[in-house]
Amino acid sequence: MLTLTQFLITCGMFLTNPFWSLYVLELGASISDLGFFSLLTGLLPAVFIAPVGYLGDHMSRKKLIIIGSLLSSFGPLLNAFATNWVQLIPGTLIGSLMQIFNPVTQAFVAEDISPSERGKAYATRFTLLMIPGTFTPTVAGIFFDTMGFETGMRYMLFLNAGLRFLMVVLIIKFLKEGTVSPRAWSRGKLKISSLRPVLSEMFRPLLSNKTLRVMATGSAASAFSMGMMTRFQSVYVVEVIGLTKTDWGLITSWVAIVRILTRIPLGGLADKWGRRRSILIHYFLQPLCTFALAFSRDFLTVFLAMATRTLVFNVGMPAWQAMVADIAPSNVRGTVYGSMGTVQIIVQSIAPTIGGAAWDAFSPEWIFYLAALGRALSAGWLFKFLKEPKHRAE
Repeated sequence: MLTLTQFLITCGMFLTNPFWSLYVLELGASISDLGFFSLLTGLLPAVFIAPVGYLGDHMSRKKLIIIGSLLSSFGPLLNAFATNWVQLIPGTLIGSLMQIFNPVTQAFVAEDISPSERGKAYATRFTLLMIPGTFTPTVAGIFFDTMGFETGMRYMLFLNAGLRFLMVVLIIKFLKEGTVSPRAWSRGKLKISSLRPVLSEMFRPLLSNKTLRVMATGSAASAFSMGMMTRFQSVYVVEVIGLTKTDWGLITSWVAIVRILTRIPLGGLADKWGRRRSILIHYFLQPLCTFALAFSRDFLTVFLAMATRTLVFNVGMPAWQAMVADIAPSNVRGTVYGSMGTVQIIVQSIAPTIGGAAWDAFSPEWIFYLAALGRALSAGWLFKFLKEPKHRAE
């Protein structure tokens, strides 16, 4: 049920997210401003994602998902009324609450998945959530080129907010609490009298397990690359290569089709090949795919580079999610997702600031060079230190 309700969220996200950086620039930001905007709006998730993941192991996960979904619904609504890029900051921060509560959602989903089928299950869930990406970016791109970008984006933000509010209603009415009871999550009372013990508990499951520490370090280097790509690739395609927003929407949709058609068969390899092998294939091939984008000069080459990157991603990401679930027991799974997410978001928020500076100081292609370097470093780290867990948690 949670996957079906989140389907509404992805519909709204694919209408606006592929064009978000272009919208920030449209409202008066420079490339350097865009990097600073990413840093500033990443601070809230970085601070709160670990505490929320911790709460997800001590409170009703359904209630937390409802709270996060409801509050985040006001983000797109505020952004629809912004008249300059600075005014986008409050709405973006509020909208990021959906990301902050993601560890709770991941832990909720993991409860009912058999350990032997986690790779395929995560791939199936991801496939369902990505279906809107096969058509909504194209619809949005055509709408923006026809209506005008700023006006069209405001309409899409209103629609995004409406879909989020509808999701909250459906969750309240239909979502059932998970199989792990709140009592089992709360074996130790939630400590609020002292900040230090709480912080220690939030990061102890991650820091006490060597494999999780290795994964967190590797994902930090990869998050640096993700921060570069997320903020600047749409700007590069439209402003540097010269494609239209309709072209960019089509590319995003076609890549989503590739992602959907291959996610389940490639994701199932994590259960056959082993988690480590699938993860390493992903991390070693990603730098080449990222580097290829720097040499893309038209619609076809951009699509091929992004489609290849998606194929590689579909091999590794289900294995990554499954390995975390294999290691972390259910009663601390939300805490682990939250603490790993904190590391990733901090690095991912800093990366666009560096990318913006490199864009202005050298050339736009440098965002891809730096992103490829980050992925190469994470690949080397994981190759040397990542080990398959001997036992899988339920």
